[in-house]
Amino acid sequence: MQIKLFRSATVSIISKNAKILMDPWLTDGEYYGSWYHFPKFDISSNLKELNSHDAIYISHIHPDHCSEETLKLLNKDIPVYIHSYHKKFLKNKIERIGFKVHELMNNTRTKIKNNLYLNIFAADNCDPNLCYKFIGCANFKDNTEGSQQIDTIGVIDDGKNFIVNANDCPYPLAEQTIEKIKSTYEKIDVLLTGYGGAGPYPQCYNNLSTIQKLDAADKKRENFLKQAIKFIENIEPSYYLPFAGNYVLAGELSNLNMFKGVPNLDEAYGYLEDYIYKKKLSFKPIKINPGQLFDLTSGKASENYKMTDAEEY
Repeated sequence: MQIKLFRSATVSIISKNAKILMDPWLTDGEYYGSWYHFPKFDISSNLKELNSHDAIYISHIHPDHCSEETLKLLNKDIPVYIHSYHKKFLKNKIERIGFKVHELMNNTRTKIKNNLYLNIFAADNCDPNLCYKFIGCANFKDNTEGSQQIDTIGVIDDGKNFIVNANDCPYPLAEQTIEKIKSTYEKIDVLLTGYGGAGPYPQCYNNLSTIQKLDAADKKRENFLKQAIKFIENIEPSYYLPFAGNYVLAGELSNLNMFKGVPNLDEAYGYLEDYIYKKKLSFKPIKINPGQLFDLTSGKASENYKMTDAEEY
């Protein structure tokens, strides 16, 4: 089994006879023209590879995971798999673009093709009490079918290798779901975990001074890196890959990048590796640049990892 990192949360899982594309966002200008990729991705020259996938898994509706402009360019014959939500907002959006959508019930291991399987867990494990706690759902007692939340955790396996895609799930919300995953699967080979959080704070808060924004950004950055640590320590994977939430504010918004409080990939690797080394833990990082592959059998990447060129950025 191989893992290919395209950009941000867009990852391909490749088995011997099948492959699945997850959370496709590969066009620039999501979130009203503000979010861009670095390095830039040329989707037009990569369409053949993208359209060779046997399935697409979309974890949730946020545009950096379910990009309408990206999906419009992909082959509509590729089946899309999502969690079965109480409200059909995600299903309806994807169907309007032209795809056939398969809704999977919570914790239902489903064959994609040959020996490749997908199991989708709701971040709240379809527990309406958790939904009420996190988003204040007033009707949770009457709405018990499907998840009330938007985030999901996907488990992809070929019967031998098991990969958990935790993407943007908030750890306190997903803690119960993680325990369910651990009781369902004996081992986890790879954890794909987020390490940053998007949102307008603090870069868009003009009531904060420059110093206050920088201080808030530092605290936000560390809080999300600590959340990644919690996922790693709880799931105990053989390997971990920090991914998702990686974006650049472009154009006239580019002066806000230093305030957004999202660590770059180099910072994430440094923080996580330092913590794991000090705690004498055995979890290994998958160090790949966008566009590269990691092979689980050999434990090697297709190329040596290179830190971001600050001048090019």
